Amino acid sequence: MSEPPEDVDDGGPGNTSDDGDAPGHPVARTPYRPTRTQWSVAGAIAAFGVGYVLYHVLKGAGLGQSAALYVGIPLVLAVVITLSSPARRPAGIALKVTTILLLLSIPVLGEGACCVLMAAPIFYLFVYLGGRATVHARDARGRGPAVFVAPVLLALLAREGTTPVLTVPGDAMSAATRVVDIPAAGMSAALAAPLRFADTRPRGVLAIGFPQPLSDSGGLTLGGHRTIGFDGAHHRSGPVAQHHWGEHGSALELEVSARTASSVTFTPVADSTPLASWLRWREMRVSWRAVDATRTEVRWELHYTRLLSPAWYFGPIERVVTSRAADHLIRAVDDHAPAVRATDRTHVDHHRHR
Repeated sequence: MSEPPEDVDDGGPGNTSDDGDAPGHPVARTPYRPTRTQWSVAGAIAAFGVGYVLYHVLKGAGLGQSAALYVGIPLVLAVVITLSSPARRPAGIALKVTTILLLLSIPVLGEGACCVLMAAPIFYLFVYLGGRATVHARDARGRGPAVFVAPVLLALLAREGTTPVLTVPGDAMSAATRVVDIPAAGMSAALAAPLRFADTRPRGVLAIGFPQPLSDSGGLTLGGHRTIGFDGAHHRSGPVAQHHWGEHGSALELEVSARTASSVTFTPVADSTPLASWLRWREMRVSWRAVDATRTEVRWELHYTRLLSPAWYFGPIERVVTSRAADHLIRAVDDHAPAVRATDRTHVDHHRHR
């Protein structure tokens, strides 16, 4: 008795190799999983959205100069990016995304180049530290009490400047000294004349985008006012946010509060410049002494209160900037004022007749 013929797969209705479209034969499908690149892009978008909201919330709450902005936002960015990135080195991804976000802050948030350059190092530092702390916390080796140490310390650093109790005193003084080709007897006349800002180009750190002084008016009359005018930001074309400084000029108004034969002291009366959000001027003192018959050593002191936190970061930066500003003011002293030239000739003639 012969065996019955084996069933042959003819592709008919009973075909079991069907792709699952036939009724009664469902086939399990592999669930969709985003790629690493897609996760990184999603994390970057989420980080930008969170950072954008936090930036405006902190600014609106009056904490735009505190560590909550310069430390807190980088830490939040690091957590968002690290948790959304399956990459082997999420800290590296976080640093790259931070670079993009810092560049976007110029056209989107209206920040200036100098602001971004000053904030970039501390943003990179705390994005890296926040990323490492987040990786450590989610790693198996990070279990136990030690996992809470780094987040607590970082959170405390982000609180500086948010309340008076957590604010480090910011009073400071910077000074510059330079020998100028002006006789000591002519220094009062030189300082009474308008400073020559148009002929004195900013150097070094002052040339990276800080507000530039353009004009000077007033004199050295005791109790009189001296006004220094500053430029506004350049207009930005296209669909971008305008500079938060505004395009209109601003001014620093000073009062001649004290004067001697070899010094003059200015006290701030009003300050509408962008510098007022970084520091508060307390006093400016200029003193001088003769080096010889035609040269004088000038010392320009700037007393101020730092408003930016954290102090360990912005304190040194403001000392460097203000010391360069003091030197810039000395270089702008008008040694060609008529009264100075007349005094210079008098000293030279007196020296020849001796």
